[in-house]
Amino acid sequence: MEQYMWIVWLGLFVIMLGVEALGPALVSVWFALGALVSMIISFIPGVTWWIEVVVFVVVSIAAFLALRPLSKRFIKRNEIKSNVDSLVGKKGIVIEKISFLNPGTCKINDVIWTAVALDEKATIEKSDIVEVVTIDGNKLIVKKVEVK
Repeated sequence: MEQYMWIVWLGLFVIMLGVEALGPALVSVWFALGALVSMIISFIPGVTWWIEVVVFVVVSIAAFLALRPLSKRFIKRNEIKSNVDSLVGKKGIVIEKISFLNPGTCKINDVIWTAVALDEKATIEKSDIVEVVTIDGNKLIVKKVEVK
């Protein structure tokens, strides 16, 4: 059986690469790497099949734990914000008085948004300039910008 294990590992390697090619996320490349190393180990005379399986599991887990954080960092680098996320940091003008408990409205890029004050004690009057701090559902969380 040991003399044909390289075929099993080659087949698993090809299947895992095929699964990886089907989607944008890194899902099975770790197992493909484990299968490749196990296939190389299978060519060493006298190595039993269970050692190859242990090597496959160890290499797959080690590759996942070592390389997954790095790959996630590089994949997220090209992440594009949606149109709503791009509002964070933008400035707008208050159309209707805003407080923490009573949402008002503000206009940013010619679009009117429901807005809530970031500070619980703050009241932002009509015609004040605000900056978007974050977004909560369909409401903008804003703070007043002091004009200098």
